[in-house]
Amino acid sequence: MAAIAAALAATASGMAAAGANGPWPVIAAATAAVALIAALVGVSRWREVQAQLALGQRRHEALAVERDHLQRAMQQQDMLEQELLQAKQAAEAAALAKGEFLATMSHEIRTPLNGILPMLDLIARGQLGTDQRQMLQTATVSSQQLLRIVDDILDYSRLEAKGLDLEITTFNLRELLEGIVQLMQRSAEAKGLAVSLELDPAVRLSVRGDPVRLRQVLGNLMVNAIKFTERGQIRLRVTRQGETTSQHQLRFEVIDTGIGIDGTLQARLFQSFSQADASTTRIYGGTGLGLAICKRIIDLMHGNIGVSSTPRHGATFWFEIPLLKVVGDLPAAPLTTRALLVSEDPLLVQRLQRVLQHHDIRLHTVDSASAALDILRAPVRPGIEPDLAWVIADTHALRHGATALHRAVLHDARTPTPRLLWLQGDEQLAALLRENTCVLPREAGDVDLHAVLRPAVASARPAPLLASVEPYSGPVDAPQLGLRLLLVEDNSVNLLVAQRLLQVLGCTVTTATDGEQGLLQLQTRAFDLVLMDCQMPVLDGYSATRRWREQEAAEGRTRLPIVAMTANAMAGDRERCLQAGMDDYLSKPVNRESLQACLLRWQLTMEDNAADARNTPAPARAPAPTPLPPPLPPLVADNGNDDVSPGVLDTGVLDELQEVIGAETATIIAVFLEDTPPLIRQLQDASVAADLETLRALAHSLKSASANVGAMALSVAARRIEHDARAGTLERPAVAVALLIAEYARARLALAGYQASIPATAAR
Repeated sequence: MAAIAAALAATASGMAAAGANGPWPVIAAATAAVALIAALVGVSRWREVQAQLALGQRRHEALAVERDHLQRAMQQQDMLEQELLQAKQAAEAAALAKGEFLATMSHEIRTPLNGILPMLDLIARGQLGTDQRQMLQTATVSSQQLLRIVDDILDYSRLEAKGLDLEITTFNLRELLEGIVQLMQRSAEAKGLAVSLELDPAVRLSVRGDPVRLRQVLGNLMVNAIKFTERGQIRLRVTRQGETTSQHQLRFEVIDTGIGIDGTLQARLFQSFSQADASTTRIYGGTGLGLAICKRIIDLMHGNIGVSSTPRHGATFWFEIPLLKVVGDLPAAPLTTRALLVSEDPLLVQRLQRVLQHHDIRLHTVDSASAALDILRAPVRPGIEPDLAWVIADTHALRHGATALHRAVLHDARTPTPRLLWLQGDEQLAALLRENTCVLPREAGDVDLHAVLRPAVASARPAPLLASVEPYSGPVDAPQLGLRLLLVEDNSVNLLVAQRLLQVLGCTVTTATDGEQGLLQLQTRAFDLVLMDCQMPVLDGYSATRRWREQEAAEGRTRLPIVAMTANAMAGDRERCLQAGMDDYLSKPVNRESLQACLLRWQLTMEDNAADARNTPAPARAPAPTPLPPPLPPLVADNGNDDVSPGVLDTGVLDELQEVIGAETATIIAVFLEDTPPLIRQLQDASVAADLETLRALAHSLKSASANVGAMALSVAARRIEHDARAGTLERPAVAVALLIAEYARARLALAGYQASIPATAAR
């Protein structure tokens, strides 16, 4: 711009000088000035453009550098993604390998245990000295502890791999709790500890959840409490915290008087492989996985778990979980009744008060028979005081007044007549006093008291729960089943163990070491049942079973029962066996009781099938096989109507059974008591879904099974459900199943009493 100004000044002065000589010089000077100005402006613009081009070049170079940087970053990102993908694949492969390793180790560890535990059981039945028996007991306990440790590791591994699923089913909470307490009773008594159950009356008993995992958590906490308590007591307390429209919120507490836990150590108790301090493992044993497993299970249940403790003052382990409500589970209507208790024991009085609260029964207590007689002989005041429903007499407090009390109750003028329940201790109760009464051991559990106090069907007087049972002195040998069995097993130790066990049971055994040999034996010889190992060389048990089922179907043969024997303990093994066509499942190590129960169950099935074949014309082809063994047919005509209510237990059936198999009758009772609760849970589920066909089939199974052990009232209740379900007239299935459950509770009590009366010395 300065050059332009100087050019303009020079032009102006030149034009002024040229003006004196005429206009043309002025015009020429002006033109020159304009040209000069244009040239100068052009030069200036050119410089500006150059500057802009240089700036653009620099920006382009910067963008190129940034682009290169981004490209390198993207390449690094791609490399990281590839590395992450490879790491993920490696982790998945490791998890798969871990699962395979666990499955293999489960089999490999349990296989030698299968050669240890049953052999120890067989040795224990021989003639042993005191020292030898003690050493044998030590070996047995150690083997069982090893098996529990293996189970803990497997459970923890499944939880780590998120391979543990909860089962949602209907169950009775009180029966579950009572079963846990009874299970822990023996080990607690061995240490001089008392075990008790405290169940809040506000807790609803019929709930939905996973009873197996709940039992596992409570059992683990109870075992720990007994382990770490040297004197005092263990209490299992359950209280109601609240509820929603679909759930109950419950709190479970296991309270002990043991060594306690320091507050600084409590936080790490629920970590894996952790105990309160390092010396705990050396003193008390264990893997440190129990509480970690409990926490994982409670987390799966959407609950909380914790502990409160003071050293040397015991500990309280607690957890709170929601349990689903059962559809149609309504509170029972209050009962305006009362009970008269004759007892001097304040602890017994306190326990009965808690139990009777569940039934809205008011308890009146006296400490002598004479005081009870005064109340019974007093004039009845209807409408002023509740009806007297029960007279509960502690035989320890009666001394010489039992006969008078029995007579007074039997001839009581009240309507309805009160029912008499004896709580019998060490005192002998005359047979006459048992007539038209109920008898329970003084230490009977809460579940048995509940079963007696709330019978299924109201009546003027309850059927006697258990007739007087005299000790049986018949044969004590194991039942000789006389079955022809094919044992397919590749492991020599397992083969030897199974052969010995089956010989004790009177079975004829043919062996094969793989599936191919087993199929050849099946094609050339006749057998009643097959015991099939699952993992074998050449041809495994699953494939062998499938091939045999195909051959059966093609040739129209009757279905041959095949029972799986496997050391695998991973989830899904049972389902895999059943899907392959196997009918039953035994987990190794197999003990004599489980093997015998299985064979007895199938022997009854074969007898049932034979009876049906004699009474039914032969079809053109064999009937379709059933996946599970049906029980024996009913002993009476199945018309669904029973004019005469049978007693709870027909002891004649069991007496006849004892004449054949002796003390092993107790095993059959145990099998029935173990198998029936799952069947009842299936009945409850079917009643909720109003599935009449399932109700009919399940009731048919329970009807004959209960008749086989003399539980005739339960058999009648099942027969009614079966008949009404078949006819389509079962209008209120939930009510019918509830009545059946009450009958089972009474049958369970009576069977347990009979089982206890079988002399222990007769067992082999």
